[in-house]
Amino acid sequence: MQTFIKIFLSFLYLSIILLSNEPLTRTQAIMGTFVHITLPKEQNKAISTSFTQLKELEAALSSYAPHLVYQLNQMHTVPYNPTLAHAITLSKAYYKETHGYFDISIGSISKSLYHFGEENSTIPTQKALQSAKRNIEGIFIHEHNISTAQGIVLDLGGMGKGYGVDRVVERLSEQNISQGIVALSGDIRCLDLCTFELQSPYSEQTFATLTAKIPQLSISTSGTYRRFVGTQENHHLINPKTATQGRAFVSVSLFTHADNAKIDAYATAISVMPLDVALAFLKEHDEVGFVLVKSDGKIVYGNLEKFVTFTWLDYKEKATIPSNTKNSNTNTPKAKSFTHPDTTNPKMIGR
Repeated sequence: MQTFIKIFLSFLYLSIILLSNEPLTRTQAIMGTFVHITLPKEQNKAISTSFTQLKELEAALSSYAPHLVYQLNQMHTVPYNPTLAHAITLSKAYYKETHGYFDISIGSISKSLYHFGEENSTIPTQKALQSAKRNIEGIFIHEHNISTAQGIVLDLGGMGKGYGVDRVVERLSEQNISQGIVALSGDIRCLDLCTFELQSPYSEQTFATLTAKIPQLSISTSGTYRRFVGTQENHHLINPKTATQGRAFVSVSLFTHADNAKIDAYATAISVMPLDVALAFLKEHDEVGFVLVKSDGKIVYGNLEKFVTFTWLDYKEKATIPSNTKNSNTNTPKAKSFTHPDTTNPKMIGR
């Protein structure tokens, strides 16, 4: 008999299908978000170990005091740490893959100017924004230390949660655990098969149901409406090339096989890309399925068939639904529309 569990995760609803053992879900606040881990009931110890592992990762990757990236941002040098070195190395690769739209040196804006997630958050001047230093080449990994150039401030929030999912799943795999989910807010790995719903960025309604076709499905979500200073115009997804907020999309959901760190970074990058750049990027990456909600409310999606089956739900905010073409191309976006309701600042989890 199948057991279904539904839990709220950012703007995803997720149902895990465990085909044999009774599941157990536990939740803790780690890495600035709620972590939900669901495993077979007899794996309670593995859940505890996973939480401990994530706290260790947080100590290496978090830019909040007293963690290691915070120290690096203050002193510009810290002793070598293999976790931080690995995350930086991946981030430099993602910088190249996204043509500079994913840049962990964005911390000079997100951390030093806006102070997102802190009590002293502010809206900086245009002069301060344009003067903020960004340079991925100003981050150095040496044999005995990791250092940054003066003015460089790191923010690994755009890939850290996905990185955490990957590391936890690796350890679970070493223990031959192949059923369950690991979810850090909207960064999720389904170890086996799962069913989930996408929620509107404008309300509590869901607009699509998706079911994984493959085990080890990685999911990442990114949205402009959950974290901002003052108004949603000043949200946390900032184009490192222009020091301005991404405007093309209000939410980005990506799907791939077993690589949460990469699609976490890709979701961050796509969120700040111009529309044409984002669609061209996704056309080049058919290893990634996507559902994007544009700022005008239209949904753009593609490359889903290899990863999930999906059904569009009867949705009250929906204005139009396009008909599917017989000769569809998974790289060709399709669209449908929302009617925008009023939005309010959602309650944010404390750091």
